[in-house]
Amino acid sequence: MTRYQARTYPSNSHTAGCSPWKSFPARALLSGLGMMMAATITAPAARADVTNDPLPKQMHSIYGAYLAAGQAETENDFLRAADLLDQILSNDPDDPLLQRRGMLANLHAGHIDRAIELARPQIVVYPSEVDIAALTLAVGAMMHEDWDRVLKVLNPARRIAMARYSTPILAAWAEFGKGDADAAILMLDGLNEDPQAKAIHDLHASMIFLAANRPAEAEALLSPTADNLEAAPNAIIRALARAKQMQGNIQGASDLLKGYQALHPDNDLVANDIAQMDEGKTLSPIMATPQQGAAEALIDLSSQIQRQVPLVALRYARLGVYLDPENEFGRMVVAVLLQGLKQDDAAISVLNEIPEGSRYSWDAKMRIADSMIQLKQDDAVIDWLENLAKARPDDLTALNKLGLIMRIQGEFEDAKEYYIRALERVKTVTPDDWTLYYFLGITEERTDNWPAAEKALKQALELYPDHPAVLNYLGYSWIDQGINVEEGLDMIERAVAQRANDGNIVDSLGWAYYRLGDYEEAVIHLERAVQLLPSEAVINDHLGDAYWKVGRYFEARYQWGHALTLDPEEDLRATVEEKLEKGLDAVDSASSK
Repeated sequence: MTRYQARTYPSNSHTAGCSPWKSFPARALLSGLGMMMAATITAPAARADVTNDPLPKQMHSIYGAYLAAGQAETENDFLRAADLLDQILSNDPDDPLLQRRGMLANLHAGHIDRAIELARPQIVVYPSEVDIAALTLAVGAMMHEDWDRVLKVLNPARRIAMARYSTPILAAWAEFGKGDADAAILMLDGLNEDPQAKAIHDLHASMIFLAANRPAEAEALLSPTADNLEAAPNAIIRALARAKQMQGNIQGASDLLKGYQALHPDNDLVANDIAQMDEGKTLSPIMATPQQGAAEALIDLSSQIQRQVPLVALRYARLGVYLDPENEFGRMVVAVLLQGLKQDDAAISVLNEIPEGSRYSWDAKMRIADSMIQLKQDDAVIDWLENLAKARPDDLTALNKLGLIMRIQGEFEDAKEYYIRALERVKTVTPDDWTLYYFLGITEERTDNWPAAEKALKQALELYPDHPAVLNYLGYSWIDQGINVEEGLDMIERAVAQRANDGNIVDSLGWAYYRLGDYEEAVIHLERAVQLLPSEAVINDHLGDAYWKVGRYFEARYQWGHALTLDPEEDLRATVEEKLEKGLDAVDSASSK
């Protein structure tokens, strides 16, 4: 029975968005086809002095690069796709579809200057709408403080997808860059018509008011949100505190921040603001320049859509970091997106750019470890995490992750030592520590130390009563040993009630009935478990055993045979092969002697 699963990472797919044959340079394709036809007609196949390949070397190079670029796009290999598409564009620079693909690939790869070059001709092709090409051009113009150019590019009323939100914000900051705060606020008015965008409007309007030294208007805009400190975004509260401080209301600003901190004690940005005020300092601006304001908008929008449309989110985050290279949160967003798209080498490069003193430094280091795990750099990641564990003697996360690595590798003795070391660092046990006891219990059980495993699993349940994973593991273990059978079955049933679609837990229930001798009931649950997790060898093996016990021998052999195709562990493979050869009764009889 699979009582726990190693952590997996989501996979994302990407299509180029157009047929590759439509965007291949037409002249080159027709030329190549013409040469192929001529060679086929005129060249006898048996002549050794005539090549079997009619395409010239240059044509091969372009065609090969084109095919390789398509493959790189499909695999989200952005750097390679960008390089290859640039190579193709050097041969056919005016193909609009190739320009589009090259722009997107360079955006994804973080080559923003090149993406801006490729975006320029696209606003000629699409002059009546604002899409990612127009946004890219606007970002380039903002970097050069060409505010009129920004406004011209963003002027069309038809705005595609997320541009409905990003366009008015970038245009507002461009107006502010020109020195017209009133025009900037008017640019944001459209966001007020969308209830989902009101918070974005209020944040950026208040930041423009603050940057224009108009704190009373910022306070009037933000004060209603502060009536509910528990639900208010921290950026709104921090902006309101600055508005109060700028007007001389030091106590009001301090009380606001401390009231928010009492409800959100883990918010280090608010904690830093409080520390500045306690030292008598003026709070540093959140967004001091148009570039910072626009960058914040792009990165914030990216973080909101990263799960739904990761490639769109990556474009926005890349543009945001380009506008404000010191926006470390933006780099974290880029790295998280790259990890989700299985570009771990690229993610590590971005994470290494976050400086040591950053508030994101530790998270960046832990995410580097995640990418090293995905890249199967086992020895390197162990050294990396050991060094992190030494660097922070009171922190548990590095040791916890080392335990995970060891469990994935099946090194349960080593995993157990890491969990023990982590628990030694716990000064006061809290409910959040239940996972340490749970994983310690697993490793104790897998290293044949049941009394210690049972103690750890019970401790996990005390900290997190009724957690389905713990109920499942402890309940199954009891039944498997023939102890506390009724209590164990009750635990598993409670786990299934919470996670009826978890194939591993449903398998536990079916196998519990099997161990209790209720084979008909076992079949019912094990068939459902196989439906939920058809690729799990252990569950297929369990169903085969249950079928055998109810006399369904042909189906039993089918399930065992199927289990062998699912890459089972060696001990399971040997047992299944023996059952296929001798039948379950003979195997059970031999094992009982």
